[in-house]
Amino acid sequence: MATATRTRVAPPLLDWSEEHRSEFARGVVSARHQLARLPLFTDEALASMLDRHDRANLDVCTMGRDPAERSSWRDVPVCRHLPGHHLIEAVHQTRLWVHARHALDTDSALKPVFAAMLDQLRHLNPGWAPLRAYGGVVIASPGTQVFLHSDISETMMFQVRGSQQVFVYPPRDPWVSDRALEGVLLGEGGEDLPYDPSWDAEAARLTMERGCFAAWPLHAPHRIRFGDELSVTLVLEVVTQESLVKNGVLHANGLMRRAGLNPKSADTRGLGAAVKLAISRAAKTAGAVRRRREEPPASDMTLAGALERA
Repeated sequence: MATATRTRVAPPLLDWSEEHRSEFARGVVSARHQLARLPLFTDEALASMLDRHDRANLDVCTMGRDPAERSSWRDVPVCRHLPGHHLIEAVHQTRLWVHARHALDTDSALKPVFAAMLDQLRHLNPGWAPLRAYGGVVIASPGTQVFLHSDISETMMFQVRGSQQVFVYPPRDPWVSDRALEGVLLGEGGEDLPYDPSWDAEAARLTMERGCFAAWPLHAPHRIRFGDELSVTLVLEVVTQESLVKNGVLHANGLMRRAGLNPKSADTRGLGAAVKLAISRAAKTAGAVRRRREEPPASDMTLAGALERA
């Protein structure tokens, strides 16, 4: 098992302003960071990180080229247990998207980076108080994509190698509905959403190159198109009191709908919201419904098959 060397991390963000502060967690925000300068994201360092990583928290997937063809997303289980350097080579040569979930908050070399991210974001944005936070490392082949989806946690990205273009859509109908979010929270489907190319006219387009940071509001749908070289992105996911309450109300609405009721409001204030939060907590405590993220469809995809798709 490879060992890691702890790295001293300077405050990551470089150009945070009052405008960034006012828009953070409310709108689409982009800034610059200096994490790309660290010697932690070379092919060799990434391979060592993968060798240390719990493979139960590793997703390796491939997909087609049409942004509307969500069904082309496939797990590639044969790659999940490859030695780190072989997996990095496969990312270079094929069409793979690799997500080392929880790498930032568990890996000995990356935990100082994770701590620096959170510490600085708290300092720069008074009142922003994460209840829980975790982070992963996404390593993507040239030309891959992530389909339109909506995360149930607050999400932000630090690009450290390569590039990606991110399309961020408003967190409301027609891009995402409360019904769709209820389904995600109830575990009735994955986070992917239907995509209409005409929606791009309303999207905020972020071209993220090495040293770019981006964040957007809770539940804002987004899709990603990676550039023409291997991409490495640090993905920070955060649970705040606001997201906890919003998701609790939506979760309760979904439970009520299952029971034949028709809740009309997703308001997070007032007596009705308090009752819904109690319903959600009781259901989770009883084990009646577990919030889970659906695994990608099972596949017999082999490395050779992935090569054919590249």
